[in-house]
Amino acid sequence: MVCATLACSVLKFRGFVPCGWRLVVATSVLLADAGADAQGCAPLTESLASALTLAAALERTRDCHPDVRAAAGSLAAADADVITSGQGPNPQLTLGAGSVSRDLGAGPWWNKTFDHQIRIDQTIERGGKPALRRAAAETLREAARLDLSEAVRRAQLSVTQGYHELAAALARRAEIAAAYELAIEAQRAQNLRVKAGDAAPVDATRLALDAIRVQADLRQAEADMHAARIQLSTALGAPEWSDKLMPSDAQVPQLDRTSAAMAAESIATDRRPDVLAARTRLLAAELARDLARAQRVRDVGVGVQLDHWPVSASNASGTGNTVSLSVSVPLFVRHGLEGELARSEADVANARETLRRAQLTAQSELRDAADAAGTPHSVHLVCTP
Repeated sequence: MVCATLACSVLKFRGFVPCGWRLVVATSVLLADAGADAQGCAPLTESLASALTLAAALERTRDCHPDVRAAAGSLAAADADVITSGQGPNPQLTLGAGSVSRDLGAGPWWNKTFDHQIRIDQTIERGGKPALRRAAAETLREAARLDLSEAVRRAQLSVTQGYHELAAALARRAEIAAAYELAIEAQRAQNLRVKAGDAAPVDATRLALDAIRVQADLRQAEADMHAARIQLSTALGAPEWSDKLMPSDAQVPQLDRTSAAMAAESIATDRRPDVLAARTRLLAAELARDLARAQRVRDVGVGVQLDHWPVSASNASGTGNTVSLSVSVPLFVRHGLEGELARSEADVANARETLRRAQLTAQSELRDAADAAGTPHSVHLVCTP
């Protein structure tokens, strides 16, 4: 729906298709989705935290990961910008009074003895500004949607890594704890042998030092376990359950080189959400540049004024009414919007550079994934001007 609306808007300002109803439908759907997302993530129960599966952790990522929630908020803001972009300038009402004296006379205000003025002004936008503004806003909304997809992708990778890091930290802590118990038992037995005269005291001292080193390793393993729990619980939006998190399916998955290569290829280069978002922002920057150029097409201000003067001491000829029309246009005397045009050109150049960096980053990460999978890779990027 978002892509269809985006294409529809671009075609509309080019003059090809009428699609106002699609904008209304798409806006309604997106606002409904935004209202559903605003409900927040569900609380994490103790039973789920104490036997956390990777599938359950990934399921909470979309609603609970801080980065995903921030991206969802940016998408909601982009939805609001689309609504604003479709709103033209409001008319302006002006009320005035003239020839006001101390003696206003009797009766309602319309018949008071002073000149009444009622004026309405309306700015008429020219140069295709409304369509350009709406197309740019919808393009930025599409970029925000792609940013949300990228945030979900990276959040799921982070949660998966954190899940297995916590499992490894728990296993290491259990292993070192068992080694510490053995060290204590060995030290106790050695002390008994020293008392019986079967061993030298230096042997007991050596075992005591070994026990101290194992104890230090145990404390470090506990600190690593605690840090892994905090990181994962924060990603799941449940920091209050950091001490209760316990992975239940923490077996290390076997690496399938073929499937790993296919997974890397599926998110390669121009198909990645971050690259698509960068390309979409480049399109939005170009539309904003067109909008800046359209500002040089003068908007027209149209005004209608009604003057009403009742009979008064200074006006004995009778009550009268007149209607006046006025047209106003800006005069480009002090500047010709050179700054706005230069800024729009700089924004386009920056967006093009951002796209290039996103493509290079995608290429680098694809090569890293291919190297990790042990598969040959050949990636060719074309940076779109």
